[in-house]
Amino acid sequence: MRVVLDTNVIISATLIQGGNEHHVLRAWRRGRFDLVFSPAILEELGRALMYERLRKYRWMREAEVIALLEALGRASELVPGIVAVTASRDPDDDKFLGAAIEGHAEYVVTGDRDLLDLGRYEGVRIVTPREFLAALRRRRRKEP
Repeated sequence: MRVVLDTNVIISATLIQGGNEHHVLRAWRRGRFDLVFSPAILEELGRALMYERLRKYRWMREAEVIALLEALGRASELVPGIVAVTASRDPDDDKFLGAAIEGHAEYVVTGDRDLLDLGRYEGVRIVTPREFLAALRRRRRKEP
């Protein structure tokens, strides 16, 4: 299964240990799904993870955040980011939909209401981390 994670999911995983977002990242590390990113998403993620105002709230140490970024870049499929989409109320969110289309992803996982209100775009399901974890559990039960 191919998935695009919104920046807010990864940021939340570094802030809330044991939360749904953290469990999504753990599922990825266990090989339960493949990540799809574009250069614009990785750039935003790198910038956001280093925001000074978030550093004091993270449960992860700086070295762990850097290692996470490196792992995400190394172990995900990087699509060129050339598919232009204009579907979200917030144009900054369209890059996630574009990467999903370009990378043939089944899901965009996000906490962003502007994306969640779409529900689906071009066959890509747009879900919360909780909904995605439930989908992973259902899929696992169906596997032989």
